Amino acid sequence: LMLDPRKVYFSPRLSYEHNRVASQVRAGETVVDMFAGVGPFSILIAKRVRDVRVYAVDVNPEAYRYLERNIIANNVQGTVTPILGDVRVIIPERLQGVADRVIMNLPERALEYVDLACQSLRPEGGIIHYYCFAGGEEPITEAKEKLVREFRGMRRRIERILTARIVREVAPYKWQVAIDLEVR
Repeated sequence: LMLDPRKVYFSPRLSYEHNRVASQVRAGETVVDMFAGVGPFSILIAKRVRDVRVYAVDVNPEAYRYLERNIIANNVQGTVTPILGDVRVIIPERLQGVADRVIMNLPERALEYVDLACQSLRPEGGIIHYYCFAGGEEPITEAKEKLVREFRGMRRRIERILTARIVREVAPYKWQVAIDLEVR
């Protein structure tokens, strides 16, 4: 992946996550990568899975420029569609009801976008890969409880939590948590 670390965020420490998520994607799926950055999830999925469609959205023009370059460098044009813009506008206008799977790798603010992830899922539902920061004695429990609360009053419901794991410690007593959930 090409990038300028002064202008865009990328963590090689997340390579296990990129691989873990990519390994779950199946042929024929449509994936919405809501906060794609330079494309680590999107490009790996496109390289590994045949007959997949990935919409890679990012609001940062610098990240988007590198995303476009990385799509070409990895020869995944036509499989990964880069979209520059805010998901609050892009999903309602262009990506409503299209996704089998949504990736939400914006841990500091993902909770604010759960409604949009749900909007982008197909009417029958799908999988959301959700990332957040959590602290305290039981960060996974804290993260799950916040997510479950967020779904109250929504038209969608959590069918089941497939996995919940600590990705990494980001500060003393603060962790990045990954939760994969099936939504109906």
